[in-house]
Amino acid sequence: MRPALLAAVLAITPSTLLAQTAEPTAPTLTVIGNGRVEAPADFAWLSFNLRGEGATSPDAVTALSANRGKLEASLAALAGKPALDVRSGTLSIREVRPKACVTNYAAPNLSTGECAVIGSVAVVGFQVKVTPAKRVGDVASLAAQLGAADVNVNNGGLAEDAALEDRAMREAITDAKRQAQVIAEASGGKLGSIVRIQDSQANAINSFAPPPPLPAPPVQNEWALSAVRLAAPLAMTPPPIVRTARVSVTYSLLP
Repeated sequence: MRPALLAAVLAITPSTLLAQTAEPTAPTLTVIGNGRVEAPADFAWLSFNLRGEGATSPDAVTALSANRGKLEASLAALAGKPALDVRSGTLSIREVRPKACVTNYAAPNLSTGECAVIGSVAVVGFQVKVTPAKRVGDVASLAAQLGAADVNVNNGGLAEDAALEDRAMREAITDAKRQAQVIAEASGGKLGSIVRIQDSQANAINSFAPPPPLPAPPVQNEWALSAVRLAAPLAMTPPPIVRTARVSVTYSLLP
């Protein structure tokens, strides 16, 4: 057995040993580049609630429909004619009972005696896309002037944001190259070509999700359009739209 083992060991030639030795790899360096750019919003979103009250549920819905018609007609007649995309949301119709009927247990009540229904309130939420974005303050002020409640100015957006995303990516790659050049010079070498590049956040760019499409209104009313006097003009500039990019770049390092 021993002579055979010795013969096998002697059969291993120097060329075989060299073939089993890993070739040294060329030096590389990897950096993370970041880009951040912003641009003024092209449009802004406004949300509010509108209500109607009545002795019965149909009366409340009728009042709500009338208030909605007046509001939409007034918004359409706003000076400067900002482009408005009005979208309605969830409709809520609630019965109103006397205070003495209110309990802390949300138990069902009979509609008689002290718990008899004394009225009804219908509420619907709206979202309005305002273009240009700088007019959203005036639209919000007018909506409140005409009875809207819970008025909020939400995020804005861009009509086309691909160019802004491209700028962010270019900044990220430029930042990566700047870092790599500093590292290469500090280490006494030279920066070579790109070996590998990867977008570190391909799915991390967030955009404002618009509300669902506008459903058909329950009642159609005709309202005369006339110039609307804004009681309290409100100048507002929505925050700029920000896009970011993050890339991982590997460069070859030359002597």
